[in-house]
Amino acid sequence: MADIKLELRQNLFIRQPVPEKGIVCSNVQRATRLASSYLLVEEKFSCSWGAEVWIGTYSPSVSDEKFFIAIAPVGSGSGLVFQELFSAGCKYLVRYGSDDVQNPEPQEYSTVKLIDEADNLYGFCQASGLPESEWGQSVQASSVLLDAFEREAKERHLSLDRRICHHLENYHALRNPETYPNRKIILRKQLESLKKKSCGKKESFDMESAVLFRVAVDSGRHAISILQTVHKEDSDCDPYEGRHGQEALELEQKHFVDYIFQSLMRVRC
Repeated sequence: MADIKLELRQNLFIRQPVPEKGIVCSNVQRATRLASSYLLVEEKFSCSWGAEVWIGTYSPSVSDEKFFIAIAPVGSGSGLVFQELFSAGCKYLVRYGSDDVQNPEPQEYSTVKLIDEADNLYGFCQASGLPESEWGQSVQASSVLLDAFEREAKERHLSLDRRICHHLENYHALRNPETYPNRKIILRKQLESLKKKSCGKKESFDMESAVLFRVAVDSGRHAISILQTVHKEDSDCDPYEGRHGQEALELEQKHFVDYIFQSLMRVRC
């Protein structure tokens, strides 16, 4: 049973129907790149707040199945776009983003990080009317999508990690507590508490997955996050520029895009 009853006519950003399956990115360049390189676009629409949607068929495939790619903002505000995509017809939504974990190991760059649960979401839970006992608690990804993505990865012999994703409400604070010198002890304790809650499970961090999972559960829909590791520690070079950008784009093409589309095709609506 859905806890959200939102009709298309009530939407602010997504004012037109969308296909049942889609990919959402907070990185505008990634979404634009995927739409221009991998979709035979039949329709495109946007709004003045920055959300943008492309609809079409996946170009390397012979299937005429329709997909969409959409831009959602960074952080909890993405929940508005997620809600409206579900109300506009989406049933299966994949977030393709980047991991905000600090100082990743070298092997993580070629690893597909499959987020099967997310936690540490407080303000959005409170604003959604959830009881206080559920604030910050773990929310599960769709078992249907998890199964499809794991089977596809196994056939491709991909390096795949199932992970828990901790929500970052304040990016710089939790990634680097030293940013807040007068509160760094409190922030370190928060990170230690999250690690204990993970019970030894590998951790990832981002600003959208927990919101996505919460909205999907409340909407009675399916969602999952696929995270790619990119270089975010180099102050002299943007993750998508120069040598880092070349590596990120090569891995995007080699390990992620076709994998995501083909995994979605496994799901029968």
